[in-house]
Amino acid sequence: MDHFLKFQISVDEDMKLSDASDSFYAYVGNDEITSLDQLVPPQDMTQLKNSLFALSEGRKGMCCFRIRTAGDVLNWIAANIKKNSAKKGLIELDLVDIQSMNEKSTPVQYDAMTELLNKQAITDYAASLTRVYPRKMFYFVLLDIDHFKNVNDLFGHMCGDEVIIDVAHIIRDCVGSKGQTGRIGGDEFMVVLDNIDSSFKIREILAAIRETVEEKYKSFRGEIDVTVSIGAVLYPEDGTSYDELFMLADKMLYRAKMKGRNRYIIYTPEIHGELKEASITNVTTRQVASEDAKIALIISYMNSFLRKATIPIQVALENVMRTFELDGLYVFYESLGASRYGIRRNTRPDGREMMEDETVAMPILGTEDIAGKFDSNNVAILNIFDLKRGSDDSIIKYLEEKEYRFMMVYHMRDAKKGGYVVYTADKESACRLSETDMADLIYFSRMLELTSLER
Repeated sequence: MDHFLKFQISVDEDMKLSDASDSFYAYVGNDEITSLDQLVPPQDMTQLKNSLFALSEGRKGMCCFRIRTAGDVLNWIAANIKKNSAKKGLIELDLVDIQSMNEKSTPVQYDAMTELLNKQAITDYAASLTRVYPRKMFYFVLLDIDHFKNVNDLFGHMCGDEVIIDVAHIIRDCVGSKGQTGRIGGDEFMVVLDNIDSSFKIREILAAIRETVEEKYKSFRGEIDVTVSIGAVLYPEDGTSYDELFMLADKMLYRAKMKGRNRYIIYTPEIHGELKEASITNVTTRQVASEDAKIALIISYMNSFLRKATIPIQVALENVMRTFELDGLYVFYESLGASRYGIRRNTRPDGREMMEDETVAMPILGTEDIAGKFDSNNVAILNIFDLKRGSDDSIIKYLEEKEYRFMMVYHMRDAKKGGYVVYTADKESACRLSETDMADLIYFSRMLELTSLER
């Protein structure tokens, strides 16, 4: 027996409630509600009405939207919809509270910078669509901004934030009522297009995003071309789980980058092969930590340090790994021939993820090539997509050999005889670090650095 929260309601074509159970009124915390317009946000109501408009008499459809519940919380709802042919104008909705499908989920939130859905919300939304039957086709899309590191390096982070906001709004406007958009990392976005009915339409939307960004930022401030790269896959044809969709879309995004950026690639088995046979990391088993949880973790370690409490570094590293979804975390003191502490995330054959101790050597950290990458915060961000062929060949070769998407390196200049803290994410990783995440990791690195002075 399941424990999902389910409700049956009926509405007319103006969204006026004609029938609802007492449990539904208790769920929304108001027994005087007369219309769904009082519960559903305007942007979601537009999507619901579009779904109803496309539905013929006696046919069934599906839609996801949010309802404001008791306690003034917005919860995602999956709705099976039917236009009653016997009673013209009556629409029956079978509602399921998606949050009740996953006890670990948190109320939906928006990204403070872009006003798009945040990582937790857009991830929950995409995953929820794969758990609703009968299955409904939708496109799963990953995007990121090309040359974004150059924007930050040349013009500063405030300018970089403006670019992120502008691109986010371009994506939102191009998608419109055709789906949901979210920000999943610093300059990375996810789109779920669940209200389109043809491959022509997705190409039209993705082309509009690409062309609008290209036109807006062509020769940005006379220095660089800011564009976007996009990878897309189709559910359920290309994958039936969130994990498969994410990894395939990520591979298409990677191909778009490797082919020169400023393009979209939609997965086509005849062209790209059966990529879903490759190993799939269990993305959805990783709990997406909220910003509050991340900050709370860092503050707890800061308090421990200030009180001069003994900090079990290996445990701290593992907690940081899990919270920030990293694939590797290593600390070097004195020698680069072997890490003093190291943890690696590995996926077992049965699909379970394990944190395992790992000792590695990273002599590349001591080279001049890396030395020139550190900023005023003693941090070097080595993203394989942002490095330049010709001048950064040794770093690119190292990342490719290790199959890293990026490395974030903190140089502990104040540690006894120096040292480094290294955070890594694999080429096919779910890890997407925001600017806030990176700032939190800098604080954590600094704590490790200061801790080393008292050893």
